[in-house]
Order: sequence, then C-alpha cells, then structure tokens
Amino acid sequence: MAQGTTVPKSFAYFAAIAATPTDFTLDAGNYAFEFIWTAGSVQLLKLLPDGTTTIPVTGVLAATTYQVISLPAGQYRLIVVTGPATVVIEKIDRARS
Repeated sequence: MAQGTTVPKSFAYFAAIAATPTDFTLDAGNYAFEFIWTAGSVQLLKLLPDGTTTIPVTGVLAATTYQVISLPAGQYRLIVVTGPATVVIEKIDRARS
C-alpha cells in the first residue's frame, strides 16, 4: 500500500467488553449496528472535530438490538454504561474493506 493511503474502516467488533474501548474510525455509509445483550448496556457516540465533544448516535441500548444507521466518516466512541456487552458495527452498503 502506498504511503499516505488511507485504509478504509468499515467494521468494528467488541466482544464481551466491560469497559469503554478506545475510539475508532469509520468511513461514511450505511451500517448494521448490532448490540447483543449480555447483561450490559451501551451507547454509540460521534466525536466532533475538536476531539472531545461528542453527540449521541444511538440511545442507551439495554436489550438485543439491530439497527441500520447512516453514519458520516469520522471518529466514534462506544460507551459501555454497564458491562459486559458485545457490539458489531458493519458497513452494509458494500463489501467490507
């Protein structure tokens, strides 16, 4: 891969997490957001350009949920309100990169 090439980010997976993971990057597109309830609850947030301010993308999810969400490219944060929880975020408008 050429220097300076951006690797597409179209997938994020968090298995049985009990604490908030590090922020992650997603490309723009339509995503399947699947929260698999394992006694926890989570919320997906979008980081704004200042790198500290966030806005909610989902409400706090506390039951097994599947949603299709249109996301702009950028940095995201998955907040684990209570754990453990398993979350899959996968781009569905084209093959995974």
